[in-house]
Amino acid sequence: MHKSPALTPEFAPPFQKERYFRKSALKHWLIFFVGLALLTLPATPSRAQSLFATLTGVVSDPSGAVVPGAKVKLVNEQSGSTRETVSNAEGYYSFASVSVGNFTYKLVVEASGFSTYEAPDMTITGGQTRSVNVELRVGTTAQTVEVSGVATSITPIDSGEKSQTLTTKELDNFVQVGSNAAEFIKIMPGFAIQNGVSNRANFTGEVIGINANGDAGSQSPLNNAYSYNGLPGNSLDITADGAHVSDPGCNCDTPVNPNSDMISEFKTLTSNFSAENQKGPIVVSSVTKSGGSHFHGSGFFSARNFALNANDALNNANGAPKPENKYYYPGFTFGGPVLIPGTNFNKNRDKLFFFTGYQYFYQVLDTGLLRATLPNPDMVNGDFSTASLEKIGDATNNYVTGSGVHPGVDCVPGGAYTPCLNPAALAVNPGGIIPPSQLNGKQPYLMQLYPAVKADPNQTGGVKNTRTPRLQHT
Repeated sequence: MHKSPALTPEFAPPFQKERYFRKSALKHWLIFFVGLALLTLPATPSRAQSLFATLTGVVSDPSGAVVPGAKVKLVNEQSGSTRETVSNAEGYYSFASVSVGNFTYKLVVEASGFSTYEAPDMTITGGQTRSVNVELRVGTTAQTVEVSGVATSITPIDSGEKSQTLTTKELDNFVQVGSNAAEFIKIMPGFAIQNGVSNRANFTGEVIGINANGDAGSQSPLNNAYSYNGLPGNSLDITADGAHVSDPGCNCDTPVNPNSDMISEFKTLTSNFSAENQKGPIVVSSVTKSGGSHFHGSGFFSARNFALNANDALNNANGAPKPENKYYYPGFTFGGPVLIPGTNFNKNRDKLFFFTGYQYFYQVLDTGLLRATLPNPDMVNGDFSTASLEKIGDATNNYVTGSGVHPGVDCVPGGAYTPCLNPAALAVNPGGIIPPSQLNGKQPYLMQLYPAVKADPNQTGGVKNTRTPRLQHT
C-alpha cells in the first residue's frame, strides 16, 4: 500500500503553503503580543499604596443578621472586567488590590431568597480602605434593588490617615498655568508658598524639564518651593504609579512630571498614612489613566507667549523689559482594549487594556532680571583701596552690596562703616593696591568677560543690574 507524503510545507500545494505560513506567522505574532502583555504585568499583586485600594463590608438581612455565602461581584464599569467573592460565615467580604483609575465600579450582591443589590458609580481612590455594608431585602434574585447616590468622598474610620485627593473631574476642571499636576499642591491643605525674599513663587508649574530654571522658576516643587505643616524644606516625596520620581541624590528635582491630562488621580498624604509609603513625611502620588472596553483618545495643545503677559513690578522699577518666556506643549492620549486581528484574543474586550500618552514641550526660558555686584574698573587694575571698595556698595546704607553684605571689613570699628581689605591682605598689599608686577597678564582679558556695570549702587541699593542671554530648552 502506497502512502502519500505528509503535507508538510515542502510537499504541500502552493495555496496550502500560503495558508500554512500565514497561520504560522499569526501564531508567532500572537505569542509575541501575549508575551509582551505578560511582561507589562506585575508578577505578583503589588501593594503600592497609590495604585490599589481595598473594599470590604458585611452582608446582612433586614433584621441585621449576617448573610453567609452571598455572591459578591465588583464590576469595572469602564472595561467590564469582574471580580467575584462570597461572604464568609460572619457575612464579611473583601476585595484586596482593587485597581484605581479614571473609572467607577458597580457592587453587585446576590443571595437566595433576597433581591439583588446593586450600587453603581462607585469611585475608589488609591490607597483607600473602604467599607461598604450591604443590607439585602427579602425577594427573588430577579428583583433588583439599586442604590444610587453613592458618596465619592468618604472619611475613613479605620485609619488615621490625613490626605486629600483630586480625581479626573477636578484635574479636568481646575485651571492651571502649565500641564504639570504638581502645581495643584499649592491648593492642598497644609501647603504654603515659600519664596524667601523673592517677589515670586519658586515653583509655579510653568517649566518642564530637568534644570530648566529661569525667570519662570524651578521645574520641581521639591526645590524648597513650599512649606508643609511646619516641616523642614525638601521633605516632600513624589511618586507616580507607586514609583519614586524625585531625584534621590538631592531630592530637588522630579525627572517625571505628572501630566494632568494623563493621570486619573492626584493625592497628597500629610500624616498617619500606611507604612507602605516608606518615605515622606509628606507624599504626593499620582495614578495614570487606564484603557477600557472602547477606544478613547484626546488631543491637546497648550500655548503661552510673553506677548500676552504684563511686566513684573521689579522689572518696571529697574527699567527692565518683561521676560520673553514662550511655551508650546502639544500632546495626545489614547487607550482601549488590546485586540489581535484574525484571532479571538480578548474578543469580549474585558481582559487586557492599554493606555498611552505623549507630550512634546518646546520652551524658551528668559533668565529675567539678575542682580549682581560687579568689579569696577579700578579693581580690574588691582585697586582695592577703601575708595575703590566704596564704589560697589550703597553709601547711604553702610556700603551694603546687592548681595546684602558689606565689602571687605570695617577699618574703623565702632563708627560709620569704612570698607577695606582684611589685615592679612593689607599686610601683603599696603593700602589695598596690588602692584602691576603681581597681576597676571591675562587677567584684563578675563575681566572683560564680566558684563559692564549698568547701574549706580547708590541709586539701586547696592545692586548693579545686568541681564544675560535667554536659555532655550526644546
